Amino acid sequence: MELRPGKEVGAVLNSFKTPQRIALIGGASEIGNAVLRSLPQDGIEEVIRFDRQTSGFDAAIENARREVVSSMFTKDLDVAIIAIGALGNQESTTEEANLLRVIEVNYLATAHLLYLIASKMVTQGHGKILVISSFAQERPRIDNFAYGSTKAAIDFYARGLSHKLKNSGVEIKILRPGFVLTRMTQGMKPAPFSISAEQAGKIGAKLLQGRSTIAYAPTILRYVAIIFRNLPEIIFRRLG
Repeated sequence: MELRPGKEVGAVLNSFKTPQRIALIGGASEIGNAVLRSLPQDGIEEVIRFDRQTSGFDAAIENARREVVSSMFTKDLDVAIIAIGALGNQESTTEEANLLRVIEVNYLATAHLLYLIASKMVTQGHGKILVISSFAQERPRIDNFAYGSTKAAIDFYARGLSHKLKNSGVEIKILRPGFVLTRMTQGMKPAPFSISAEQAGKIGAKLLQGRSTIAYAPTILRYVAIIFRNLPEIIFRRLG
């Protein structure tokens, strides 16, 4: 990925304040759609959604990822939201097929899409990308360490790419939701500080519009994360 100077800052800000074209990869994502609904609607000319049900997009297929990204950039793209994900069978975290699926979608496919979209945005000189990570990336827990490890990996990659793209006109934003009440988590016992997809979406939209690179949903998880990271391992395992 070659970096070149972005457009003038004013042009980038104007482009985002009234985004004309937005892409949602993971068009069925409840959080992704909630982010879309929470963004300023004035000026939006086109929203492009990609998912298995409506467009036949399979994020696990490399060529499909390349084709989807190419189709996004027939014109300048202002915002891209990457909201694909696989929770996996939390009771079968040691089974090979389950593990490979979670790694393939949450890390490999997401990182590749992030790279491809960022490269295109660098060429056009501006753009913002929202990556949906997870609070689960903070520290491995016995009930979701496979899922959490992939979110930690994509979170790490997104932060590194964000640093690399400094002054390119392209920004990468990382949303770290906790337990969100969606179809994906239906039937699971809600964790403390659980929120709705709409609440997570509002925080994601605010993140896209602000200066911060990372946001937790709900915001209190930022402080919970500090405690999580600093708990002695023996105490953390007892809590887990």
